[in-house]
Amino acid sequence: MVLDSFLKRSVTGGLGSPKAEIMADTAVALASANVALVARKVIGRLCEYLSSSRDHKAVGRRPFDKMATLLAYLGPPEHKPMDSQWSSMDMTSTKFEEIMAKHNMHEKDEFKSIKTLNIFYQAGTSRAGNPVFYYIARRYKIGETNGDQLIYHVILTLKPVCRKPFELVIDFTHTSTENRFRTEFLQKWFVVLPEVAYENIHAAYIYNADSWVREYTKYHDRALAPLKNHKKLIFLDTPARLNDHIHPDQQKLPGATTSLDEDLKVFNNALKLSHKDTKVAIKVGPSAIQVTSAEKTKVLSHSVLLNDVYYASEIEEVCLVDDNQFTLTIAHESGPLSFIHNDCDSIVQAIIHIRTRWELSQPVSSWSHSGQRHSSLRSDKPIT
Repeated sequence: MVLDSFLKRSVTGGLGSPKAEIMADTAVALASANVALVARKVIGRLCEYLSSSRDHKAVGRRPFDKMATLLAYLGPPEHKPMDSQWSSMDMTSTKFEEIMAKHNMHEKDEFKSIKTLNIFYQAGTSRAGNPVFYYIARRYKIGETNGDQLIYHVILTLKPVCRKPFELVIDFTHTSTENRFRTEFLQKWFVVLPEVAYENIHAAYIYNADSWVREYTKYHDRALAPLKNHKKLIFLDTPARLNDHIHPDQQKLPGATTSLDEDLKVFNNALKLSHKDTKVAIKVGPSAIQVTSAEKTKVLSHSVLLNDVYYASEIEEVCLVDDNQFTLTIAHESGPLSFIHNDCDSIVQAIIHIRTRWELSQPVSSWSHSGQRHSSLRSDKPIT
């Protein structure tokens, strides 16, 4: 709005008018925050104005001097990576593949490294006899993983079988904001994946959706609208439910996912305190804590039990407030998590145990690096 006002004032009152100069100061402030946007908008509008004037003598040199100053401030045009170039095109699956093939992406080291990350892979068959693909959401890191090359890897992996029915498992275990797709990239998936893949997917199993997934789908409600209440979308919250669709011998989820359900101490009927208190089960395993909702919530219009996973390495503090309440401080969380349970003492002891065991598994240098060892595991009353 400020830019439009500045341009309008410049055209009607002259680039050198006092009001235009005031607006220019504001526009320059905006320019420092978003150079590319300002460059496109300002210079485009000024060029329209100058080219529309037939009386070049009346225009004079001043507008051109001003434009030269502005261009000098903005600097040379920013080099656009391939991602941004392609996103602005009228992209289709065929065009996307042609561009990637033209740049020999499959031969580049970065593309090969994406394959080795095992973000997306095919392994085993379902009970229906269909090939099964896996997407491990936590392995995609925003800012580290090249999005277009990931899509290309997915397309090449699907290509040999996507003309026949197949099934997909999306593992959202321990997924957070660092694993998200930006809005533009999320939309690109719906455009560049082959239409035949959407037609032939027999089912997509969403495993271990957590609180972050719920918030992400709410934020991108419009982009994800086609998936709402879709019959091919199946949310799974336990290994047993996955067994209904894929035999255990054929399942190829990562060990870090499957091991979460081994040797668990389960504390049911807990209450997680927040702006809206939630009934949960607290599960303490050898390497992580799981906070599983006991009441279903809506995700893409499906009723879902959410499961938040916190690794032992992320536990910064556990504090027994009284006999029935404790708090848990997790790295990267905005604040402590508070819980009420009849056996808080046992829960806190179990958490201290897995955190201590993790610390003992680390090199001694890591203790000195953090500046503490057990001091972060405490209680406001003695733990016996």
